[in-house]
Amino acid sequence: MTVRRQLVNFGSNSTDFRVGPGALEELPRLLKNVVGAPKRALVVCDALPDESMRRTVRRALIDSGFTVDELSLADMHPLVTLAAAERLYAEFASLGLTSDDLVVAVGAVEVCSVVSFCSRTWCSGMSSVAIACTLDAMCTLATSMRALDAGGASEMVSTLPGWDMVVADIDLVLGRDVDEVGLGYVELLASALADSRRIWDQFPEKIEGMLNGDAVEFANALCSAQTARSGAIRSANPSSRNAFQYGQTTARALRKLLGPEIPWYQLRAEGLRFEARLAHDVCKFEVDTIFEIDDRLEDLGVEELMFDIDAAAFVDALKAERYSRANRLMLALPRYPGAIRLCAIEEDVLERHTAAYLDSRREEE
Repeated sequence: MTVRRQLVNFGSNSTDFRVGPGALEELPRLLKNVVGAPKRALVVCDALPDESMRRTVRRALIDSGFTVDELSLADMHPLVTLAAAERLYAEFASLGLTSDDLVVAVGAVEVCSVVSFCSRTWCSGMSSVAIACTLDAMCTLATSMRALDAGGASEMVSTLPGWDMVVADIDLVLGRDVDEVGLGYVELLASALADSRRIWDQFPEKIEGMLNGDAVEFANALCSAQTARSGAIRSANPSSRNAFQYGQTTARALRKLLGPEIPWYQLRAEGLRFEARLAHDVCKFEVDTIFEIDDRLEDLGVEELMFDIDAAAFVDALKAERYSRANRLMLALPRYPGAIRLCAIEEDVLERHTAAYLDSRREEE
């Protein structure tokens, strides 16, 4: 298949989303017209791209007329912080980059998020391209960034991205183990649920194709995700713009209780499972669709996580997480495929579902 093009529009932003196998080989052609008069470009990487990939990116930029510099942020841990942003700003200043120059992020969501934030705010906005190296990055980068940590608080500083282009080479994710692509699978599933009943009903076919290494089904799923995610951002209903917070609050609460050793994709999946059950009580979300979410996660290889934590501690962690970002206990919950809205949660409903959920996660002795 050829590299597919999709324009992702929301607000005043329009991102050229390019997806398909062999997209990296097409970089000289793709990058040719990103900037009107190519002059300087900075490539910012994490630890993911190898020398071959970095060389491919540099050569494509040089062939397009740019003088190229490179900065690695692989040594920064954690990466998504104001300190990393300050380091990138210092590099911009040292190189004399302006709003007419180009910055290219190569790697996972974290490094691309730092670049997204800095490129949006340097000289009131400069041209930027993201080359996504992970499936979750391919799914989410065009429409969101991982918020920066600041002041000792996690994921608090963000803005809508403004990429000129996001490049998703399907060859980077084909045949990968679930531990490498699981978060991407979860994000694609959440996007399908947020889109419409038709897209949700078609998602099992995409699962089969992706698991069989079908590049077309990967591309179809990623393009559908861009439509769903940009549609949520454009929504006239402020509540609907929070659709992709579905599952996030529970996942963050579990991370605080279970520690960083548990892969994030498993926590995100647990967030979807638990909050779907809350939605049954709060907004009449159908039980059949709850079971469909469970089944499709299982089909993708994202199994249920078993653990034993105190119910009161879980409720406290969930409340603390939510109250750190809002003054009301509201979660983004699905009403039906295609409709995810912020909903108020009553104490008794939360406690009842917490008890049932935690009982189901304890391993039998």
